Amino acid sequence: MKSILITIIFLVTFNTLSSQNTDDTHPILTSRFMIGAGWYFPTRDVKLSVAGTINTDGIEEIEDIDIDETLGLSSGDDTFTLSFFWRFSKSKLWSVRGDYFKLGATRTVVLDEEIKWEGVTYPVGGEVEGSFGIGLYRVFFGRAITAGQKHELGVGIGSHGLDVSASIEGEGFVGDEPVGINKSDVGVFLPLPNIGFWFIWAPSYRWAFSASVDWFGISIDNISGSLWNVSPGITFQIFKNLGINANYQFLSFNADVDRSDFRGSFDLTFGGPSFRIIGNF
Repeated sequence: MKSILITIIFLVTFNTLSSQNTDDTHPILTSRFMIGAGWYFPTRDVKLSVAGTINTDGIEEIEDIDIDETLGLSSGDDTFTLSFFWRFSKSKLWSVRGDYFKLGATRTVVLDEEIKWEGVTYPVGGEVEGSFGIGLYRVFFGRAITAGQKHELGVGIGSHGLDVSASIEGEGFVGDEPVGINKSDVGVFLPLPNIGFWFIWAPSYRWAFSASVDWFGISIDNISGSLWNVSPGITFQIFKNLGINANYQFLSFNADVDRSDFRGSFDLTFGGPSFRIIGNF
């Protein structure tokens, strides 16, 4: 599917390079609705330490484990991504946009160190299946500060919803007693507020260059952390209502969480290109 998508993008692009349009304003600056779908190809550095909720009597402490390093889950994967944009005010100055992607990995390994998690011990030499999943939901409300036929600069506030989960499955022990095949799951959804800005420069009807930056640093109750989301990109308008977009997206999250449903920390970094087909109306 990825190969077909990339082939279609290049064929359509090269077949329309010679076409002309008398309107010099790029649709990215005037369209009320834009919907994008494509693929994100990030390399990633995932450090996820999880204690989870301890449910076993007699266990007073439990050591965090680095899921990524211990279970070898750090290799890169590509993923489907969606985006939308809506200028909802009559003046077209106010807008809302959103993005979504989800990454995950599952590996089976033979442990070279003992793991204690949620009151269960997984011994050295034992085979376990480890997995993690990370879903990102971004919603951003903004207002254009200045806008013209060839540019737009805006600021806004929003939220990155981060859905993090991890699990270990294998033969374990509680004390000296075997418990057979045991699966331990933990997960948490964190809404992370942020501020940000974007800039678009469109020198012609066909070409537009853009950049956006989101940031937050927060400490609320039992959650503390920070976020960076930086995304420069290029958009080429193929037809009146169809374009293609190439971005480089860098995302960095870190947080310490101490809640009843999740106790641990994560340090996540993603960086890589994304390619989308954009429909604009």
